[in-house]
Amino acid sequence: MQSLETIWSTRLGKRVMRLGFGSELFSRLGEDITPALALQLYTDLTVAAHTWEPEYRITSMQLVNLTSAGALGLRHSGTYYPEGRFGIYDHPQSVEAAIPLMLLRSSEGASA
Repeated sequence: MQSLETIWSTRLGKRVMRLGFGSELFSRLGEDITPALALQLYTDLTVAAHTWEPEYRITSMQLVNLTSAGALGLRHSGTYYPEGRFGIYDHPQSVEAAIPLMLLRSSEGASA
């Protein structure tokens, strides 16, 4: 699950040799959370995970913590395929994890 946290917390265009690596998560900062934005977050994170982590397929995702300071907690579950990077999906294993994504607006604004 560490790889998902890395994928989701990396801005697109920040990796020199892999400009497409990462997610659109940071482009959503500063917006009010609405059902439409939550759906877009789910879509962005799922597409990024499926693109960069072929061993894991997300089956469900839920926002579990949201603070006024901009912290976002996320619970997801899915299926892990130990040999998925080779295109072999024969031995699935169910996985559930919670990832705290700390997205503080004040620190993001200072670095931009």
